[in-house]
This record gives sequence, structure tokens and C-alpha cells, in this order.
Amino acid sequence: MKINAKYFGSLSYDPEDLIYLPDGLFGFESYKNFLPLPFHETTDSLLSFQSTDDETLSFILMNPFRFFPDYSPVLSEKDKKDLNLTCEDDISYYVICVLNESLTDSTVNLKAPLAVNVRNRTGKQIILDEPAYSFKHAIPANGRE
Repeated sequence: MKINAKYFGSLSYDPEDLIYLPDGLFGFESYKNFLPLPFHETTDSLLSFQSTDDETLSFILMNPFRFFPDYSPVLSEKDKKDLNLTCEDDISYYVICVLNESLTDSTVNLKAPLAVNVRNRTGKQIILDEPAYSFKHAIPANGRE
């Protein structure tokens, strides 16, 4: 299949590469199908999460453990059931980034990460009941918190 990706232009993709979000993302519930596109081919630390339902919609996602090694999201039993998760090793977490000109002015949403079952490629945005995490958490200037 082909798409005109927001940050990458025209490209082909395999439908098996899509991540399906049955509930969409908060505020974007009608968009269900996303293609993760790494900005650098050797790492998944920073991704474009490109909607295939609307080519103009793409989110910047980051592996939260890159900057926040002590980050410890916990899935509820309902979340595990919704993701059809049978093994904790099958889960990957991503956080939505708001990137500004300076990294020190950029933020990530640690409060509502995207949890993805890598085995069945189903994802869900969850809200964590952890006061230490915020919706606009500053990215540490030195690369680690």
C-alpha cells in the first residue's frame, strides 16, 4: 500500500506493519490505524506515528526509557485484556512528544502513554494513576532524568 506520510513523503508499506488502536488516541478517537516510522533507521527512540486514516495526521512518539530510565507504567487488568496481552514481554510503551526548537522547551506525555502489544500490533493509550507523571513532562537537558 502507499501513503503520503507527513514527514517522509510518498512511501510504500505493508498493512502488517500497522498498529491498530481500537479506541484511537485521546481526542483522536476516530483514527484507528497508524504506521510507526522511525526517524533514524537504527533506533526506535523517536518515531513518526503516521495515521493511515488521515495522511495529514502524525504524532511524534518516543521510547520513554531513553530519557526516563526509571519510568514504570503499570497496566490494569482491563488494559491487559483489551490488548489481549498474555506475556509482559510483548508490551512496548511510547509517549507523545511536543517538540519545540529547543529540546529543553520540549515535553512528553508521561501520564498517558501508548501501550502496544507487539505480538498482535494492537495499542491503547492509557492514563496512569501516578502523580509523578504529568501530561507535559519536561525532557531532561542532559538526556537523562
